[in-house]
Amino acid sequence: MKLNEIICDLPVKELIGDGDINVDYLSCRADKIRQGTLFFCIKGYTIDGHVFAEKALAEGAVVLVVERELSLTSPITQIVVENVRAFMALAAKNFFDCSCDKLKIIGVTGTNGKTSTTYILNAILKQKGYKTGVIGTNGILIDNIHFLTQLTTPDPIELHEWFYKMHLSNVDFVVMEASAHAIALDKLEGINFEAGVFTNFGQDHLDFFDDLKAYGEAKKRYFSPKYIKIAIINADDKLGAELIKENKVPTLTYGIENPSDIFAIDIKESEQGITYTVNLCDEIASVSYALKGRFNVYNTLCASAVARTLGINLAEITQGISSVTHIDGRNEVFTLRNGCRAVVDFAHTPEGFKNVLNYLKSTTQGKLLCVFGCGGERDKYKRPLIAKEVSHFCDYAVITNDNPRYENPQSIIRDIIDGMTIRYDVIEDRQTAIMLALNLASDCDTVAILGKGAERYQEISGRKYPFNDIDIVKKYID
Repeated sequence: MKLNEIICDLPVKELIGDGDINVDYLSCRADKIRQGTLFFCIKGYTIDGHVFAEKALAEGAVVLVVERELSLTSPITQIVVENVRAFMALAAKNFFDCSCDKLKIIGVTGTNGKTSTTYILNAILKQKGYKTGVIGTNGILIDNIHFLTQLTTPDPIELHEWFYKMHLSNVDFVVMEASAHAIALDKLEGINFEAGVFTNFGQDHLDFFDDLKAYGEAKKRYFSPKYIKIAIINADDKLGAELIKENKVPTLTYGIENPSDIFAIDIKESEQGITYTVNLCDEIASVSYALKGRFNVYNTLCASAVARTLGINLAEITQGISSVTHIDGRNEVFTLRNGCRAVVDFAHTPEGFKNVLNYLKSTTQGKLLCVFGCGGERDKYKRPLIAKEVSHFCDYAVITNDNPRYENPQSIIRDIIDGMTIRYDVIEDRQTAIMLALNLASDCDTVAILGKGAERYQEISGRKYPFNDIDIVKKYID
C-alpha cells in the first residue's frame, strides 16, 4: 500500500520525504522489522522507541513515525505527529482496509466479568444466527475457531489485522474486551463501537495507573460519543452510578439492587446453576444459566441488556444464555471424590476473589482450601488485600507462584503473607502446590485454584513455560 493512502486522512504535522513510497508491513517493535516496514517510534514508559530508529532503518524500515524529526545516518521518510500511539491505531485501521468499519463491534470494559460477559453475549448472537468473533483474555474466536493472543486487548496493529481476518471470514458481530490499558494507551482510536459495556470497578492495575481515581478515569474516558453509540452500565456499581449520571451517550442500565432498565428477581442457586426472573424493559422471562454465583447473574444481565440494544428478542436471549455450559477458566468445577471438588477460576483482584470465594463458601459443606499467588510486576498493593479475602472465606491456603515474570517470587509471597490470618503453606512450584491441596482435601471439601484460569503458560524470568491449572487437576483425577 502507498504511504499516502495510509495517512491521507490522518493528523500529520509534517511529512519529511517521499509520500509515494510502498509500505508492506507495520511494526512498533524493534525485533519485528522487515523490508518495507513503517515503524512507529513510541515513547514508552521505560524506553523511548525513537532510539531504535537507526536499527529500524538498517533492517529495512522505509518510513518512521516520530514525535520529533530525527537526524539519521541515511535519509528516510519521516512522519512527524503529535501522538505516535494514537496515530498508530489510525494508520493500522487504514492499512487493514478499515475493516473495523465493516463489522459491528461491542466493547466490554470493567475490572471483573469481561470475559464471561463477552462469551455469554457471543452465545446469544450465535443463537440469533449471526457469525461472530470474540477478542479477549482467553484469546481470539472466529466462528468457534480459537487462536491465541498475548493481551486482553491486542495492540492496534494486531487488533486491526484480526478485524481484517474477521471481515474476510464474513463475521457480523465482534465482541471484545476493552481493557483500561487499551483505553489509556489509545489502542481504540478510530473504532466505532455499536455499544460500550461497563461491568464493574475494583482495585487493579495500580502498577500502571497512579491511583484508583486515574484507573477509574480511564474507564470513564471510553464512555464518549467518540467511541460508542450506546452505553450499557451496571447500576449497582459506584463508578457505574457516576457514569450513568455523567454520560453523554444514550444509556441502558442493569442491576439487582438499584432501579434499572434490566433487573433480576427471585434469584436461586442449585447444583444445576442459577435461575432468576428477568425484567427486560418490562418484558418478563425465566433465565437459567449453568455457571453458578451471584456475580454470574450480573454477567447474564449485562449480556441481555446489550442484546436488547441490538434488537434481539427475549426468547432468543434466554435461549442463548442457557446454551452456555462452561467458559474456559471461569468457575470450572471438577469432581474429585467423596463429594470433594476443585474449582479453577481466573479471579485475580480482591473483588474477584471475594465473589468466587463467597459463593464457594456458601456451597461447601466441608472446608474451603485455596491455592493462589499474585502476578509479578503488577499491582503489588492488591496482594495483601487478596490475602485478606482468602483468610476471610477459607480454612487453609497454599501460597504459590502465579506469573512472577521478572520479579522475585519470594518478594511477591512476602506481600501476600502480610494479609494472611489463617493457616497456610508456601510452595513456589505451582503444580506441587495444587497437588498438595488436592491431596489434603477430604469429604465435602472444596479446593479453589485461583489466578490463572485458562492460561496455558507460566511466565518466569522472561520465559513462558507450558502450564495450565486445569491440566494439573485432570492429571490428579486420572
